[in-house]
Amino acid sequence: MAQARRLSRALGAAGLAAATVSGPAWLGGCGASAPARGSASTAAAPPAPAVVSHDFSGLVLAPFGTALKDVAVPLTEVLVFHEADRGRGGGGGDGDCFRPNVAVVFLGRAPTDHLLCFEHDRLQRIEAAVALPAAQAPALFAAACTDWQGGATATAQGPDACEGRRQDIEFSARRAEGPAPDMATVSITLVSAARP
Repeated sequence: MAQARRLSRALGAAGLAAATVSGPAWLGGCGASAPARGSASTAAAPPAPAVVSHDFSGLVLAPFGTALKDVAVPLTEVLVFHEADRGRGGGGGDGDCFRPNVAVVFLGRAPTDHLLCFEHDRLQRIEAAVALPAAQAPALFAAACTDWQGGATATAQGPDACEGRRQDIEFSARRAEGPAPDMATVSITLVSAARP
């Protein structure tokens, strides 16, 4: 009998404790499910777009003039057909081009093409292209050109082209239609500003 009373008291105490704990939790749950006034004005703002680096130095995997045998990354030779007029890019399509077998980033994306081109077994030209959403490409290209020119006088500038010099590298960049209607392509050619 004494044992039954102790068991009854223990169960009563446990029930009271459970009611005490679950009461506030239950009330908190009710309050949480009711819509808060003014919640529309306190909704989280959409995240800001990611900052995209305009730096093209990641494409330069070896200094210009480096011998082919001294390039420290694995390369795969590719056949390249160029237009007759290469303009500032130099070379006129002479020499051999190789695709580096390493991951790089250009304008926030992996390039669709990245070539190291050699003349007389020396690195003379670097070419790269990246596909971007067509809606973002004009603003990104304009910002990149402004950054690349670093306040220097541009040799050519427009909504689809820019050329100039950044330290010891001359660049020529173009924006064109991309591989799909909603895409654009930004391409860049880099050459040494110290070439003869």
